[in-house]
Amino acid sequence: MKKPRAKEEHLPQPDLFGETTQSSQASRQTSPRPQPAPRPRRGRIVTPGPLLLNVREAAARLGLSKSTLDKWRCAGKGPRYVKSTDRAVRYDPEDLDAWIAARKKH
Repeated sequence: MKKPRAKEEHLPQPDLFGETTQSSQASRQTSPRPQPAPRPRRGRIVTPGPLLLNVREAAARLGLSKSTLDKWRCAGKGPRYVKSTDRAVRYDPEDLDAWIAARKKH
C-alpha cells in the first residue's frame, strides 16, 4: 500500500529571463524586500596612460613590426629608447612623436 504524498509547496522561482508571472508578481507584492539606498554617483576615475611604452606598443604606434623595431635599435637606427632594466626596453611617446616629425618629408 502506497503512502499518500504530502502536498508540495510551490516555491517562487528566480526570474532569469526578465519574464514575470502572476504568481511571482503576487509573491513580490505580499513580501516586499527593503531596497538598498542608492549610491551617490561619483565621477569616473581616469588613470593616466603608461609613461613609457614597451616594444610591442611602440611598434604598433609606429605601424611597424616588433622585430623591425628591435633590428633598428640594435643597428643604432630608429627612435630613442630607454633601458629601464638590463632586459626591459621602453619608449617615451614624446620621443616617438619627435622621431616621426623628423622623418616627415616636405
